[in-house]
Amino acid sequence: MITLFIDTSTNILNIALIKDDILIKKTTLESGEHSKYVMVELEKLFVHEKIDPKSVGKIMVTNGPGSFTGIRIGVTIAKTYAWASNINVVPISTLKAYALSYDKHNYYVPVIDARRRYVYASIYDNNYNEVMNDSYISLDDLTEKIKDLSDALIISNDDISDLDTNSCNLDIQRIYDYYKDHEGINPHLLMPNYLKKTEAEEKLGG
Repeated sequence: MITLFIDTSTNILNIALIKDDILIKKTTLESGEHSKYVMVELEKLFVHEKIDPKSVGKIMVTNGPGSFTGIRIGVTIAKTYAWASNINVVPISTLKAYALSYDKHNYYVPVIDARRRYVYASIYDNNYNEVMNDSYISLDDLTEKIKDLSDALIISNDDISDLDTNSCNLDIQRIYDYYKDHEGINPHLLMPNYLKKTEAEEKLGG
């Protein structure tokens, strides 16, 4: 079976094809304008591997948290593609994808900058079980929660003050292996996980 992986939830675009449980091609592109590149890169991916897009049997997509615009792009593509192909979608937390890209630590603390000294963060143990679920949290509160954790790896591609972070190059094979037996959901049920309101929504509500 062919599985398509899509991650547009941060400023780094990740797309990949997995065939019969083996990662065969990955494209990583740093760009703040995924709308310009994602479809072009998807087409290149299928052409390069000589794979018919109609042969995709499952889609895995990160649905947040992260960039509001980026999340919308990935979720929209995954929903449209899956609906047209009558296949399921496996939604994956961006933060858990970060954690799954590492091993051999007691705890994993993936973090994405949410500005104004707030972050999106979660905490996982060495079996990738949630110790703290995906949260919109102040840096001060997160620092307090992790200060007593032994061998905690903080993972982020953002420059976040007060945190000693390790950059993340998504290990798509490990992410796939973790979710490969997940049946997925109907694409109509796929929703973005923003964790907080957009600035426009906050202004309207305030």
